[in-house]
Amino acid sequence: MTLPAGFTALSALEWLETNGLGGYAMGTVSGAGTRGYHGLLIANNRSPAERELIVTSCDEWIVRDPPAYLSAHQYPGAVSPDGWTHIESFTAAPFPTWVYRVGDARIERRIFMVRGANSTVVRYKLLEGPPCTLAVRPFFVCRDHHARRSESDGWTVNVAAANGIAKCASSQGGVALALHFGEAKLRSDPQWFRQFEYLREAERGLASREDAFAPFVLELALEPGKTADLIYNASGRASASGDALEAAEIKRRAAVAAQVTPDDAFTRRLAVASAAFPVARPPKGMSVIAGYPWFGDWGRDAMISLPGLTRATGRLDDAARILTTFAANTRRGLLPNRFSDAGGEPEYNTADASLWFAVALHHFRLAGGDAALADGALGDALESIVLAYAAGTDFGIREDTDGLVTQGAEGVALTWMDARVNGRVITPRRGKAVEINALWYNARRVLSEIQSRRGTKKEAAKTRRLAERTREAFLATFWDEGTGSLYDVIAPDGGRDLSVRPNQLFAASLPYPLLARAQASRMAKFVTPHLLTPMGLRTLAPSDPHYRGRCDGGPESRDGAYHQGTVWPWLLGAFVDASLYGDGDTTASRARLQGLFAGLQHHLDEECMEQISEIFDGDAPHAARGCPAQAWSVAETLRAWRRLTAVRPRAAPKVTA
Repeated sequence: MTLPAGFTALSALEWLETNGLGGYAMGTVSGAGTRGYHGLLIANNRSPAERELIVTSCDEWIVRDPPAYLSAHQYPGAVSPDGWTHIESFTAAPFPTWVYRVGDARIERRIFMVRGANSTVVRYKLLEGPPCTLAVRPFFVCRDHHARRSESDGWTVNVAAANGIAKCASSQGGVALALHFGEAKLRSDPQWFRQFEYLREAERGLASREDAFAPFVLELALEPGKTADLIYNASGRASASGDALEAAEIKRRAAVAAQVTPDDAFTRRLAVASAAFPVARPPKGMSVIAGYPWFGDWGRDAMISLPGLTRATGRLDDAARILTTFAANTRRGLLPNRFSDAGGEPEYNTADASLWFAVALHHFRLAGGDAALADGALGDALESIVLAYAAGTDFGIREDTDGLVTQGAEGVALTWMDARVNGRVITPRRGKAVEINALWYNARRVLSEIQSRRGTKKEAAKTRRLAERTREAFLATFWDEGTGSLYDVIAPDGGRDLSVRPNQLFAASLPYPLLARAQASRMAKFVTPHLLTPMGLRTLAPSDPHYRGRCDGGPESRDGAYHQGTVWPWLLGAFVDASLYGDGDTTASRARLQGLFAGLQHHLDEECMEQISEIFDGDAPHAARGCPAQAWSVAETLRAWRRLTAVRPRAAPKVTA
């Protein structure tokens, strides 16, 4: 791609590397950190979401008089040094790679993480020019990745260097780092660098300044055509050579892309992007990071993302481990809404994650996943979920006498529209929510199919009858013939919420639709002018008095707009499925719907490059907001796009993502 001009434009482009454990590295093309989460190594600790930011960035310069810098940092009112002006080119794939032109020297820098290890490799190569010395000064903060470091913390980094390895440990404990510097020279030069400014955090109304400690400078001898490596390793084991690590990582990413269409660039890029989110969950489980950099692993996000992350890419072993992990953590019929960042008890305050488990299980079985597991232990887990919902469980979640599920409790938001401000629920949806009941019907249908395959025909027939009772009540309760759409929520007092929201699409997009095809077609056409945008679907029609067109400002402002008009890309998946169900899965309809993804295709070269953001403004020009790399944004885009292009995962060796 052609790089935009100017420091601000280059700082708006981010890159992301992940390690399959929950750890990551992240930064901007300019080199200046704009988020408190930007760093060369953010290592996970005991759980995928317990992460420590060890090294934020570096100063890098060619040793000459005067020094020629490759690095850049934002300070209050100033940018220093000017390394961004020397960037000749940047590519984000297969991993972040810069080429700097400094006088007669051209220097390449490549960054990637090692899969399965808390290790980041930074490789420097002199492409042109005479031999030179490159000095690198790493900046340490050694803190929780949500926090900030200050010189006043009374903190330092203890360093012991020998045999080309600098062992670095925070004086306050935490994850230790072994920095492999090979034949470079290490020169002790302890200094504090103060008031790095993170402009993205300032925009979000969060703490935006930080100090960092730099204990030493490394001097690397660069010779034409040769590579000098720095390996930031917190994995607790020795690192292989940079050449071997890079070759293995290129091979892995190529294998991930090869699992899907080899002649479709959009699909290949999404497939590689999708590999960032499935992560190991100790001791032997697996989960899904909802988004980088700040989200942990959430049940709802994991189940919604699972078909796109695993079925679409042929990684069914990962799907089995993820489903098994969440099934093992079910409590009173509820899947965890969120695993604790610190490894404590999960949170169970969600009404839909357990029902999305049924949909994910259906896709897993349909894709050829382990049948014995799907119909055995996972089927048992689904049966316990259905029984718990039918009998009633926490937070008022229960099946009412009409066969519909009602839910809600004071001060909690149990659907995916769950934003709160100062304890106040922004989108109160207590009662019978439209998508919860579409999912409830599907859960019983999926369970009925499992019971039938098990040979328990009477149980299967009973479950199917109960599902049909739910469907009849759903149509009688939610369908509005006048508008050709569905009510969003039926309140406990019987009041009907007429808000135009995308939740109704799930009544026609799930494996077992509740609407007739003609109804689905009317519904999709009804929501289109209100909700459809080039980046996904709005969460509320602009004509609604509660509509908020921009999701910006501080936490209260952003949370107040989160589901009140903000655009979510993941909803395009439901829109595509509902449209194809209502209007017919024809060549013409597929071609028409493919055009909806042009904005997201372009977005892969914006913001966090090679990823899709969590949300966008409801108002044009639909600026990207929220988490810059979101699991269900990528997963549902991939799943829906592959359906529209009629691609199926081909048989291939198992891929470890």
